Amino acid sequence: MASETGVPGSDEQPQARTAREPLPPARRKKAGITAFFAVLALVSGIGLLKTDYLDPKSVIDDGRPGVFTLDRCERTGGSKQGPSTFCHGDFRSDDGTLKLTDLRLEESHDAEGMESGESFTAHATRPDHGPPGLIRSDDQGRSNLTMRGVGALGLALLGAMLGGFAWRATLAPGPARSRLGAWLGFGTVTSALLWLLGMGTGGGFWA
Repeated sequence: MASETGVPGSDEQPQARTAREPLPPARRKKAGITAFFAVLALVSGIGLLKTDYLDPKSVIDDGRPGVFTLDRCERTGGSKQGPSTFCHGDFRSDDGTLKLTDLRLEESHDAEGMESGESFTAHATRPDHGPPGLIRSDDQGRSNLTMRGVGALGLALLGAMLGGFAWRATLAPGPARSRLGAWLGFGTVTSALLWLLGMGTGGGFWA
């Protein structure tokens, strides 16, 4: 009887050791690479959310309303995506207390299709503490801003999905791992579409 009761205990020990075994090198490498890209996408997305949405939105919230009149748009430099475009013009607040000349638009896409001398509603901040900020604030400008925020959020969510894949790589094969992979796959595709659609529309990639 003593030997029979000892058998279950001896069977459990190898299972405990197996559970503590380290990941195979290939899976550990895969998890590490995925985690690296997850952090990169997450940090980039959060940074874009601040620079492309929150900071411009603060200009609309705190700045003075007025009119921006386009002076010129210049195409300089070059890359695989083509030369960069910079648009300049003058801003005058509705109450006449703030006038800014030869001001560069933060988002040149906001002047897409415009000719020199044409104008749009905008908000601007005083250059008291650093360079002035100006954001197009009519329906088109607010739509562009929203889409840039959606794109940044999509990139951050993509990073979170990749982080989930990195964690999934450490799990033992089984139904739970398969279900997690399916949900993460759906989330990855959705996040990537939000990123491309938001930045492409709000930033002018598809214009």
